[in-house]
Amino acid sequence: MQPFATSRLTRAIRFGCLCCALASATAGAQDSSQRNATELDTITVTASKRDESIREVAGSVSAVTGQQLEDLGAQGLADYIQRTPGVVFNSYQPGVSHVVIRGIATSAGNVQGQTTTGYFLNDVPLTEPGWTIVVPDVDAFDLNRVEVLRGPQGTLFGSASMGGAVNYIANVADAGAFDAAAEATVSQTRNADVGFGAKAMVNVPVKQDLLAFRAVAQYRDDPGYIDNLGTGKDGANTTQLAGGRFSVVLTPSQDTTLTWLSLLQNTDSDDNAYQIRGLGDLQRNTAIPEFTNTKVDVHSLRLDQNLGFADFTALLAYQKKQQDWRFDYTPIRSAYNADLDLDLTNPLYIDSGGESEGRSIELRLSNPSNGRFEWLLGGMFFDTEKDLYEAIGAQGAAAAFDNSSLYGPGAGAVIAPDGQIFNAFTSRTHGSEAALFGEASVWFNPQWKLTAGGRLFRTRIRTTSVQEGFSTYPGDPIVTPSSNEESGFNPKLSLSYTPNEQVMFYALASEGFRFGTPNTAGLSAYPVPAGSRSDELVNYELGTRTSWAGGSFLLDATLFYVDWKDIQLRLQTPDFYNYASNGGKAYSRGVELSAQWRPFAGFNWTGTATWQQAKLDEDLFILYYGTAPKGSQLPGSAEWSINNTLSYQFDGNFAPTVMLSHQFLSSGISDLNSAVPGIAPNTQGNYNLFDLRYRMSFGRTDVTVFGSNLTDKRGVTRTVPETNGIGEGIVRPRTVGVTVHWRY
Repeated sequence: MQPFATSRLTRAIRFGCLCCALASATAGAQDSSQRNATELDTITVTASKRDESIREVAGSVSAVTGQQLEDLGAQGLADYIQRTPGVVFNSYQPGVSHVVIRGIATSAGNVQGQTTTGYFLNDVPLTEPGWTIVVPDVDAFDLNRVEVLRGPQGTLFGSASMGGAVNYIANVADAGAFDAAAEATVSQTRNADVGFGAKAMVNVPVKQDLLAFRAVAQYRDDPGYIDNLGTGKDGANTTQLAGGRFSVVLTPSQDTTLTWLSLLQNTDSDDNAYQIRGLGDLQRNTAIPEFTNTKVDVHSLRLDQNLGFADFTALLAYQKKQQDWRFDYTPIRSAYNADLDLDLTNPLYIDSGGESEGRSIELRLSNPSNGRFEWLLGGMFFDTEKDLYEAIGAQGAAAAFDNSSLYGPGAGAVIAPDGQIFNAFTSRTHGSEAALFGEASVWFNPQWKLTAGGRLFRTRIRTTSVQEGFSTYPGDPIVTPSSNEESGFNPKLSLSYTPNEQVMFYALASEGFRFGTPNTAGLSAYPVPAGSRSDELVNYELGTRTSWAGGSFLLDATLFYVDWKDIQLRLQTPDFYNYASNGGKAYSRGVELSAQWRPFAGFNWTGTATWQQAKLDEDLFILYYGTAPKGSQLPGSAEWSINNTLSYQFDGNFAPTVMLSHQFLSSGISDLNSAVPGIAPNTQGNYNLFDLRYRMSFGRTDVTVFGSNLTDKRGVTRTVPETNGIGEGIVRPRTVGVTVHWRY
């Protein structure tokens, strides 16, 4: 069997590592060393739940390394994720900004059910059934890499990965040697105060090669750049991020490794980050600040044990996510005054959010990757509990009900016991996912490899909603139970052919699934259907990875087609309440290209281009709005996405490096309602961005001067109808600054 292993290792080294959009923008000038023109780093990924070279994966996998994140000055998803092929980042507000892969989405924002993109931290699932409590945007400092898996990943990663998955791989403690790093950034954004960020990492081997811990701390203050005319606050949307990671690794023997990893990250925004169309540049107008606060806690314990015939992995994890936000509903206050005979004079608001707790366990066995036959078997169980709330209120509401002719004295204390909240909806959800999964590969010879896998799963979700306030007075609160249970099998099949060390071809068919979502009684005056069940999605793709000119030029291409049926829909009533339903068919087809060229030492070009059409495949009736015709674009997607990064490291003292990058995203829509003829569309995209960075190295310290969004483009990343106008999430205005990065 050894010739097969040797052949694969040779390919991994010769091919290098870069299969995706974000191949190295610039290599760090550590110790001012020069790189060989054709020297390409080897990236190891875990897309198949085992370590392997990214060039050997028969699927669309991208990896952004920690060095690349540092070179880009990346803080979060907005700085790098859209540079990967097939990906659109719909930025709006922390915790509700979504990654859409291959156009598989029915909204640019939250949907009523599970997301179509899965999120993981070192293989720990960070999603839950139903409405998403926080889309995790892990700070990029001291990440080992971020893996982006395009196409459905249901077989190995489970629910919520219908369009693809984002797997954050954080560095863990290393008992081999002491390590440390620190970074500080000062920046200035147009129409904002000076921003500041500070980060640090320390890795301490308590006992050489036996026990170590690693601690990471992060703080960012990103001053707001949108002025709120209603509150009188300039730069209202200030955001602070604070948190860190902690890991402990114990290696009692060369066959046994125990790893503990914790992440804590809090993100608080003083006001929403959307501007109001028509008010003026970088302006919004609300009667009260629309804050958003999010918290993410993740704790995991992992055992890796070499059993000789196989490697055993056990992963036990706990996650807790919390999000609270407020929206201004003052513009519709008059409707309540008229309908309920109230005299509400203070700002009307809606508070919303919730908390989720999840516990997961995964056990798997895999044989060593050194023979003709490879296999992996596993099982997992994920259990989650989630509480959601939605409440309408205004200061003085209790007194207003006491003075109402429809309710009268004493009613206020019952309807609004806190004096403010006068209508409320809460729900408690319990969901679980149980699965057995496996994958097997056989090498017919050193050129041909066949892989087949599948996942047998069962999902259960139970929700109990409670409605109380003026809508139930003088009766008791309305309690509504609902549930959904589904089971199925999720297959995967791939075939790869490697005729020589410079070329690889593969064909892949895979499926994805997600939880169904029961609807509960909300605060809408309009009736809604019972709920949704899982969609049906099948992905087909052909891909190639090629290496030219002695490995100095890499070119990868993927052709894909996605068939999507019985789509889970996020629809909205005329009074702005969302609900889940199934209906219609859609497809997504396209071509993803990525290339890297390093003709000589010091120079590097990385380019990616994606063309895709994500569209409805039949007419879709949208309740209360009308019919979206066949051929309408799916929300949150773009037909064209083009990215280029050029970097050059000069000879001489301080190893100066300059990097210029460009992004283009074509136009799209933010919701399915926008596809209905006669409805004013909520549009997004259609912008170019340019960034420039210049770095000099002084021994262990790098100093980088940077400018992002140099042309100060108001790129719209998502549009949402709000009660106070059309809200537009935008790319951060032109920002300049300096970063100092020190490494031990």
